[in-house]
Amino acid sequence: MFLSAVLVVTIVAVFVVHQLFLRSTRHWKVLTQFPGDRPLPFFGNALQVGYDVDTVSSNLMKMWKRHGMKNFRLTLGSKDWIMLSDPVDVGILLSHQTELLKPDERNAAMMPFFGNSVSTSQGERWRSTRKLMSPSFHFKTLDQKLTAVNSLGEKLLNSLSCYENKGPVDLYIYVRPFMYDLFCSTLMGVDSDLLAQLDHPYLSASRKVIKIATTNYYSYWRHIETLFRFTSDYQIMKDTIKAMHDNSNDIIKKRRAILNKLIDNIKCNNPHTDVSQIVEKKITENSYLLDELIMSKLPNGDPMPDSMINEEITLLAFTGHYTTTMTLSHTLFSMAMYPEVQRRVIEEQKSIFGDDLSRKPTTKDLGEMKYLENVIKETIRTIPTVPKISRQLQQDLTLKDGRVMPAGSSVVVYYQAIFQNPDVYPNPEVFDPDRFLKTMNTFAFVPFSSGPRNCIGFKYAWVAMKATLSSIVRRFEILEGGPGTQPQFAHRMITESDNGVQLRLKTRNYD
Repeated sequence: MFLSAVLVVTIVAVFVVHQLFLRSTRHWKVLTQFPGDRPLPFFGNALQVGYDVDTVSSNLMKMWKRHGMKNFRLTLGSKDWIMLSDPVDVGILLSHQTELLKPDERNAAMMPFFGNSVSTSQGERWRSTRKLMSPSFHFKTLDQKLTAVNSLGEKLLNSLSCYENKGPVDLYIYVRPFMYDLFCSTLMGVDSDLLAQLDHPYLSASRKVIKIATTNYYSYWRHIETLFRFTSDYQIMKDTIKAMHDNSNDIIKKRRAILNKLIDNIKCNNPHTDVSQIVEKKITENSYLLDELIMSKLPNGDPMPDSMINEEITLLAFTGHYTTTMTLSHTLFSMAMYPEVQRRVIEEQKSIFGDDLSRKPTTKDLGEMKYLENVIKETIRTIPTVPKISRQLQQDLTLKDGRVMPAGSSVVVYYQAIFQNPDVYPNPEVFDPDRFLKTMNTFAFVPFSSGPRNCIGFKYAWVAMKATLSSIVRRFEILEGGPGTQPQFAHRMITESDNGVQLRLKTRNYD
């Protein structure tokens, strides 16, 4: 008993001395230029932030408000965070050409699902993969992709029509498979048709990812596999990962068969010619990302292994379909909540389509949907699809007022706070799409990030969301779901509603 007490006292003493030493360093002295609560030894500010992943977001917002709605600091365990809510400072971070590293805790949360993909990788792996992906998202391919959006959009409308003039429908149930089918069709060159298979294992598995990853992010002990593996959550995570990777392997197998058949046909038609250039031209014309990955070579000349391809398409298929689903569904919820906003959306649609309101939109039409675009933006502002992104500093970085963010810190672009900052968005509690008609700092609204590490597919995402929303609102009047259907939003790594987005769809009357 005595020895146990001595051991406990010794451990506590070591931690206290260690923390006192840390607080005497230059790193800490630089950090204290930012407002923040005094961290406890070992825990830091973790007790204030909390351990329930679904209350962390609200607790962080309370801290931000308590510290004057300005940039502030906090410590979680031994890691120091700086939370940025000033657009100018956000610009300094995101525009930096070398501070591109994602924080260790963020990567540890994501890597079990997506491996060393473009989201978590750095250096040559990140640069080469991003360069390989870029042509598939070039603006020249948008017309081609819009054709697929319109075609699959008709299937979505047919599915939703079953609820026309009836009770509420959870949009997540139909929009998620639709967006996944769209990404498979336009980026993978494979037909998935999950919209006709709502019980598909991938849909069941991918629905769990964000809550598991967010829990991983804030629960450091889960990164210690020898501990985590004895919990039931570990097996759930492993089953989820397996289902997603099995699905990606199936996609790779299907596309490889299609690609091999294409190459064989080219060889048959050109028996005395080096067909490599013809194949390359055909792949460029198709602009399928998966083709680029399958045909790519490693620096040593070997083909990219399927394990690496799997990591990339598992990431892109998930993040691509999930973020657009949330944004699209939440935008329809906003239209239901604010009928005047919906009225102005449909008036803009009528001005673009005239008497032919069933016509499929063109890229020119999408460019004219300025008010719809602002409604999407205002929805993202009020219900941030991604509440925060972050970087881990390799070197000191100086902000506009001369304060220094020290090397080793995790710096968070705190979208949720920026979007509620009255100095950036006056009357932030008001849903006002017209606020985006006014001049604002470039970095006040960068939901797809910015700079060297921005979202590579953001232009495509805008095309998919605007075209789909246009088709839905021209077909249906969007109404609130009724009592008990209010979304239960949880601001995790991606904001999602635990009870879906339940809305009623009424036949739109143009008389």
